[in-house]
Amino acid sequence: MYIINEQKVYADYAEGQYIVLNHVTGEYYSFDRASSAVLGAVLSGADESSVTEAFLEKYGPDCGAAPKVAKFVRELLEAGIIAEAESPAAGAGAALIGEIADKTMPELGFEAFSDVADLLLMDPIHEVDEEMGWPVPKQEG
Repeated sequence: MYIINEQKVYADYAEGQYIVLNHVTGEYYSFDRASSAVLGAVLSGADESSVTEAFLEKYGPDCGAAPKVAKFVRELLEAGIIAEAESPAAGAGAALIGEIADKTMPELGFEAFSDVADLLLMDPIHEVDEEMGWPVPKQEG
């Protein structure tokens, strides 16, 4: 069972998709709807095998669900987005997989972006221009 790794990230779910911000590195992660459904499923108590079973029921035995789900969960752990939970969460679990509209088993993953990391990590009190405010950095000198 897994939880959002709140020591490193903040996550928000809106309009069927997760966006996750790593407040240590400044990276942010974008998830498509299918990957968001899997992330939501594992955060609400589903383990890898129940997510895999849900995909097998939806797309059939030849969809390649097991390695895709395992790889996705491993990538979430390696990126520090999720962490192992001490106790299981209560929620919709693998039922969220039924909401995926793809006709075939989707690829699972997320994109990492670091283009605004400097701004996201900037101290809004001490590192910004006093007149302009955030997101204008204070100029040296």
